Amino acid sequence: PAPFFALDEVDAALDNTNVSKVANYIWAHASDTFQFVVISLKGSLYERGHSLIGIYRDKEVNSS
Repeated sequence: PAPFFALDEVDAALDNTNVSKVANYIWAHASDTFQFVVISLKGSLYERGHSLIGIYRDKEVNSS
């Protein structure tokens, strides 16, 4: 398996211009030998991914 980097909301405090820069960096460096796992709430980042896995909380089962 290829090495991978896990990025957890690295874009949270960034504006759209800088989110785009992060997305471009990931896109340019991702390959079969260099993978990224990205957790993000910003569509401008995750819409450029090769694949997307959505996870959500069921409010009827678990609510705060």
